[in-house]
Amino acid sequence: MQVTQLYLYPIKSTQAYQVSQAVVQPQGLNFDREFMLTELDGKFLSARKDPELYHLFTFPIPLGLQIQHKDGDMLTVYYRHFQQQSESEVWGNHFLSWVAEAYINQWFSEKIGRQVQLRWIGEQSQRYTKRQPDSPVSFADGYPILLTTQASLTEVQTQCPSQIKMLQFRPNIVIDGEHPFIEQEWKQLKIGNVVFLNVKSCTRCILTARDPDKNTVDAKMEPFRTLKKINTNVDGQPLFGINLIPLNTGIIRLHDKIEIIE
Repeated sequence: MQVTQLYLYPIKSTQAYQVSQAVVQPQGLNFDREFMLTELDGKFLSARKDPELYHLFTFPIPLGLQIQHKDGDMLTVYYRHFQQQSESEVWGNHFLSWVAEAYINQWFSEKIGRQVQLRWIGEQSQRYTKRQPDSPVSFADGYPILLTTQASLTEVQTQCPSQIKMLQFRPNIVIDGEHPFIEQEWKQLKIGNVVFLNVKSCTRCILTARDPDKNTVDAKMEPFRTLKKINTNVDGQPLFGINLIPLNTGIIRLHDKIEIIE
């Protein structure tokens, strides 16, 4: 098995940025979900409710971020544009992050259609995971890194009436895999020189039914419905991919081999 795709999402719930190698840090891949759009009270925005987020494309640059909207407008944001800390919230998890200057927030507000703010996690995240309280995490939903396999996607596609894409599951690391859903049985794995702990299988929501390229929702709510039939946890929640916590830092690259430790 080997790494076949690597993705970053510099601003949470916006378009993917594909890379050939990535630095693994304690809170996740470098540049991944280091930024997030929020309501004025700090509650995170998600493409589940704000599909306009999928019209934003983000590109890491020295000392900041370049953002382009689907309409062609561009904005450059630097780390120095974040001077004030405020409480943020992701799925009931409250923590401090940095708020962008007013003109940056106004640019995003015009694109989203209401008043919002851009937040930065900071040089060191002040947020921690639930199952591993000593492990920091970025603005990701719950854990630093999501891994999926092509074998599992192929299995879902064979039973799914709609054409699906891996990016509907918003992974960080994609590997080719050997058997569908076998990744859910792994406890520890190694990619390059980095060891990862499999914390839990990833429960999925209706966002998987949104095509990231067309920014449309599948009429049959696929592949969400197929997953509910073929791969669920004991509570009946659909599963796809595994949530990982890195146990050390390092660099991972396309074509790195996967070693199953446990």
